[in-house]
Amino acid sequence: MVNLLLPGDAGFEQATRPWNLAVDQPVSAVAEAHDADDVADAVKLARKQGLAVAAQPSGHGASGDVDGVLLLRTRGLSTLEIDVPARTARAGAGVAWGEVQAAAGAHGLTGLPGSSPVVTVTGYTLGGGLSWFSRAHGWASSSVRSSWTGSHPSTR
Repeated sequence: MVNLLLPGDAGFEQATRPWNLAVDQPVSAVAEAHDADDVADAVKLARKQGLAVAAQPSGHGASGDVDGVLLLRTRGLSTLEIDVPARTARAGAGVAWGEVQAAAGAHGLTGLPGSSPVVTVTGYTLGGGLSWFSRAHGWASSSVRSSWTGSHPSTR
């Protein structure tokens, strides 16, 4: 079951804080997901309560427009696999680019990261993904082959 934090709960205030501390996020609840079932539980709960869902792995991209929102923190979706022969990475929704770069770099590989190692692969890529490598390799979003729930491909 997803870890749900409500106003007044220990850790709620910390869980609502975005990367940019100048942005206030007065959300109704925070769900901390660690697997695909947690995400599904959070969405079902939000639907039942009439709340919208806003996903924020690391708090980048916070707008402050979160009244009536269940904030879904996906930092716990942290599975990372580097397939050296295929020259690909599979990254969970909470994996930061710095983690990918460190894992890929150990094999002489790199990704198409932005300028900050703390931004997640998902957040950066969903924003298009303009990097230092874009002139040669295009936008990071153009390199996405599929979405992944974090489960083994044979269990999907």
